[in-house]
Amino acid sequence: MSEANCLSTEKGSLWRDRNFMCLWMGQSVSEMGSSITNIILPLLAITTLSATPGEIGLLRAMASIAVLLASIPSGVYIDRFNKRSLMIACDFVRAAILVTVPLFAFYDQLSIYWLYAVSFLCSVFSVAFGIAYHSYYPIFVQRKDLPEANSKIETTESAARVGGPGIGTFMAGWIGAPLTLLFDVVSYIASAVLLSFTKTDESSKVKVTKRPPLLQEIGEGFKLLYANSVLARTALTTIGSMFCLAMMNVVFLYYLISDLKISPQMVGIIFFIGEGGGLLAAILASALMRSVGSAKIMWWVVFLSPAGFLLGGAQSHPLLLPTLYLCLTSVRFVLFDIAQYSYRQSSCPLESLGKVTASIRTCIGVAAASGAIFGGWLGSVASPVASIFTATVLMCVSSLPVIFSALRHTKNIEDLPALTPLDR
Repeated sequence: MSEANCLSTEKGSLWRDRNFMCLWMGQSVSEMGSSITNIILPLLAITTLSATPGEIGLLRAMASIAVLLASIPSGVYIDRFNKRSLMIACDFVRAAILVTVPLFAFYDQLSIYWLYAVSFLCSVFSVAFGIAYHSYYPIFVQRKDLPEANSKIETTESAARVGGPGIGTFMAGWIGAPLTLLFDVVSYIASAVLLSFTKTDESSKVKVTKRPPLLQEIGEGFKLLYANSVLARTALTTIGSMFCLAMMNVVFLYYLISDLKISPQMVGIIFFIGEGGGLLAAILASALMRSVGSAKIMWWVVFLSPAGFLLGGAQSHPLLLPTLYLCLTSVRFVLFDIAQYSYRQSSCPLESLGKVTASIRTCIGVAAASGAIFGGWLGSVASPVASIFTATVLMCVSSLPVIFSALRHTKNIEDLPALTPLDR
C-alpha cells in the first residue's frame, strides 16, 4: 500500500484513500439493506404473523442476545486474525441466512420462531463484522482523521436509517415484505465485493505479541475499558442508553401502528423525516466538533435524553410528536456515538482495540436484550406509553456519568488521556 493510502495528512485526503473509500462504500450499501431489514422483520411479524408486543420484544431481544454471546469471543479472535477476510466471510454468511425468509414465505412455512432464529444468527455475524470493521480502518486512518472518518461513516448510517424505513415500507407494499428482504441479501454481497478491493498489511500496523489464554484476553478488554475514567463513564452512559433505547424501540413501531392507527406508509414517512435529524447531525458532525469540541459535544448532547416525554401528547399530534421525538433522539445518539467512537479508537492500542470494543458490545448486548424484553413485557401488561415513559426517565439517569465527568471541562478528545497496553 502506498504512503498516500496509509496516511491521511491533508484535508479531504480520505476521499483519495482507496482503502477507506472501498470500505465506506461497502458499509453504506450494507447499512441501507440492514436498515430495511430492521423495519421489515417486525413489520412482517406484526402484519403477517399477528405478533404481540411481547413477541416483538423477543424478536428484538434475539439480536441483543446475539450481541451478548458473540461480542467477547469475536473481539478476542478478531485481534488475532485477518479482519478483511473475516468481514467478507460474514457478509456472505448473512446473505445466505437472510435469503431463507422469502423462501420459507413462498412455501408458506414462515413462523415467528424462524424470524427469531434469523434475527439471532444474522446478529451473531453482524457482531463479528462490526467489531472487525471498527478495528480495521484505524489501521490506515490517522488518529487526527478518525473524527472525520467516523463522521462519514455515521452520515451513511444515518442516511440508511432515514431512507431504510421509507424504502422498506414502500417496497413491502409493492412486492411484499418477504421479497423486500432480498435487497439486504444483495447489499451484503455488494459489501463483500467492495471489501475485496481494500489492500492493507494488517500485521505491519499492529504489534504482534505472544497471545495469552482466551480468558486472560477477555479480562484484559474489561481492564483496559475501566482503566480510564472518561472511557468508563462514556461506556456506562452508552450501555444505559442502549437499555432505554431498546425499551422504546420495541414498542414504538407497535404504538404507531396499533395505538395511533398510522398506516405503514405513513410510518415510513415518520421515520424518514425523524431520522433526518440524525443524518443532518452526522453531516455537520465534523464542523460541530471543530467549533464546539469533540469532547464537549459528548457532554452537551446527553441533555436531549428527555425527548421521549414528547410522545405523551401523540394522541393529539400523532404525526408531529413522534417525528420530533425521532429527530431529537437521532441527533443525540449520532453525535454521541461519533465522538465516543473517535475517542475509543484514538485512545486504545491497536492490538487491543478489538477486545475493548467487544467488552463494550457485550455490555450493550446485555442491556439491549434486557431492555427489549422488559420493554415488551411492560408494553403488554401496562401500555406502550408506560414503557416509553419509564425508558425516558431511565435514559436521563444513565446520562449522569457523562454529565459529571471530565468531559464538561475538556474541549477535544485529543486532550483526554490515552490508554497503554497492560503489562502481562
